[in-house]
Amino acid sequence: MELDLINTGLKTMAMLFIVLGFLILVLFLVKKFILPKGKAKGDMLIKVLSTLHLSSKQRVEVIEISGEKIVLGVAPGSISFLTKLSDIKKDHRAIDGS
Repeated sequence: MELDLINTGLKTMAMLFIVLGFLILVLFLVKKFILPKGKAKGDMLIKVLSTLHLSSKQRVEVIEISGEKIVLGVAPGSISFLTKLSDIKKDHRAIDGS
């Protein structure tokens, strides 16, 4: 009687592991093949070029959007435009007149 109980318990545990393994496999396949794929990092329209942490919850980030560099202030619940960076080489050419 007790041997049958142990045998039934082992079969139940084995089936549980089989079902959990199948579930993990299905979730992996859904994530890999069915969910929409994001673009590779190099193809993204917005790139984070630099980040400076001012405190644990505040930072300044330089991002590039369509070739333009923008400085943003990021805090919990808000993102603020600080300035737009110009290309240093272009500025020097304009000053030198070349």
